[in-house]
Amino acid sequence: MNIIVTENDVAIHYEVSGRGYPLILLHGQFMNVTMFNDFETALKEHYQLIKIDLRGHGYSDKPFKIRIEDYMEDVLTVMDELLIKQAHFLGYGLGGMVAEALASSYPGIVQRLILVTVGNEPFNVSEDKFQAQYSNILRTMKPEKREKFLEEYMYHDAKKVNRWKKSLRDTDTNLTKRERLAVIRSTENIDLLRSAHLITAPTLIISGKHDELIKPDNGYTLNREIPNSFHYLYENSGHAPMIEEKERFLEDVQTFLSIETQV
Repeated sequence: MNIIVTENDVAIHYEVSGRGYPLILLHGQFMNVTMFNDFETALKEHYQLIKIDLRGHGYSDKPFKIRIEDYMEDVLTVMDELLIKQAHFLGYGLGGMVAEALASSYPGIVQRLILVTVGNEPFNVSEDKFQAQYSNILRTMKPEKREKFLEEYMYHDAKKVNRWKKSLRDTDTNLTKRERLAVIRSTENIDLLRSAHLITAPTLIISGKHDELIKPDNGYTLNREIPNSFHYLYENSGHAPMIEEKERFLEDVQTFLSIETQV
């Protein structure tokens, strides 16, 4: 287990595998480094994979207050430890927001950027809007049935996504209320669209057509704001295109990254 401590004394867990140009993988909210295990074999043949548990997640420390700048510090600390000056970045959900913030604040460290189902507003705002659409139905349901109902509007293939979720390491169940709230509030009041024009790295944006949580409109908007960006809409996916259309996802990612390495 690799642990590095930031200047502010926060312990960050990370994993490294493969050889080649560095590719930093950043997970979604309330997830951890194991969300990328399904892709490790395919990607580590050509890249050194650096998977980071952002603070509040996985085996990293779980403080009671987190800002987007703190997540950025986590990534920069690991990069310094591994002597990485520049890398490709792939971020899902929250991880995509962190990668986007790094790419606009420190454009020199990002060679290529991949954003998967990344929203244009704090995640809790998107979640509240999503649930509000079905509030008349949800309020009559028992809590344990609500999540299953909502999954039908988040994913195109909910069964496939749930099988994948069961394979992930469970580091979320024992979170305290304050630790969970810190993660939920970590993206409050951020507006990454205002700085999106500062991103200089070629950027691939991936959305799922059936995702009602982070709707494809978010991807189209990012595509307009980020120079030299490309938006791919996955027709048979919802909020987890990397799982619902895994083969296409891996092909698109490898093609997008390999173009730059051939220059």
